[in-house]
This record gives sequence, structure tokens and C-alpha cells, in this order.
Amino acid sequence: MIKKTVITLYILTILAMATASIMEHIENTLFASKNFYGAWWFSLLWAMLVAFGIIYIIKSKLKKWNIILLHLSMIVILFGAFLTHITSYAGITHLRGDQPTNRYEKMSSMTDIKSYYLPFFIKLDKFTVNYHSGTTAASDYTTHFTIIDGPKTIHAMVSMNKIYTYKNIRFYQASYDTDHLGSYLSVDSDPYGTKVTYIGYSLLFFSLLWLLI
Repeated sequence: MIKKTVITLYILTILAMATASIMEHIENTLFASKNFYGAWWFSLLWAMLVAFGIIYIIKSKLKKWNIILLHLSMIVILFGAFLTHITSYAGITHLRGDQPTNRYEKMSSMTDIKSYYLPFFIKLDKFTVNYHSGTTAASDYTTHFTIIDGPKTIHAMVSMNKIYTYKNIRFYQASYDTDHLGSYLSVDSDPYGTKVTYIGYSLLFFSLLWLLI
């Protein structure tokens, strides 16, 4: 019974990770982090898999290191998901004119929007839109902005297909004002969870490879 439960949880976890990877490619990393990797149900799924996996190892008295490594990788991935849940943040910042800002907004419920603040300021330098030839449909839009971090200033740029990262904070092009004088950037930071999760995935890969040898 426990073995069947572990196998079922493995299948569900693999399907969830595959779906998350596909949606990350279709949408963006922010979408995948919010709706999959950082979601409560994803953490619960990992927790159940780890718990039943440990019970299975103890009851079966497994001594195979490849199996133990496999379950250890699940624990590491679960811990990474937990770190993402408690330390990551995401929101939207609006740049317009030459006024520096460090504020970004996050929707905490269906109707409640809260303001948070970055540890540095950013200022819009230039926003441009490129259109498909002969149409009014945008093919790409680009935001040039300056990061003001104390005495240090850094010129940066994001577009529909280009992300900029500074101090573990990623900026994505989200939208823009209809008069083309302002730009909306997505702000996303996961300084610890992603790194730990990737370590867990590496352990998972090696453990599965070990099982096949």
C-alpha cells in the first residue's frame, strides 16, 4: 500500500514539474513560481512524497544508497520550495518620466493591493515600441532604465524577451502606458529557493541515473 502511494505521488510530482516547465516556457518564470513552485499545493505534494518515502525506506529497511539519495533529493527540493515560499517576492513597478522610484505593488487578495519597496531606486530613461511591418501590432517593446543604488548608478534594459537581474532581483517587461511615456516592469526575487531546488534536481538526476546503471 505504501509503495503504491509513493509511486502515485512520484507520478503526480513529475506531471506537476513537467506542467510547470511548459508554463514557464509559455508564460514566464514569475508565472511558474507563483502558480507552481511556490504554490501551497506543490509544497504539500512534495511533503507527502518525502513523508511516505521515508516511511517506505524505514519499513522496507532499504540499504541501497541510490534509493536513499533519491529520497534525499526530494527532501532538498521540498526545502527549496519552502525557501521560495517564505523568502521570494514578486510584484509590478511603474516607471514614468524621470522620477526615481523604489516602490512595487503586489496583489495580496482579489481586491487588496499592497505597496512594497526595493532596496534601491530605478528611473525610466527611454521606452520604445517596435511594430510588425504594416500593422499596429507590437513585435517588441523595450525599457531602458537606470538603477540608483547609493552612489552607484547602473544602466539597464529589458524587453519582451530579455530579462535583467540585479542583486537577485529579476526585472521583466510587463506592459506600458498607452501614450508610450511610461512602462510597467515585473519584479521577481527568489534568492535562495531556486538555488536549493536546482541542487535537489541535480541529486534527483544522479540518483535516477544510478538506478539505471
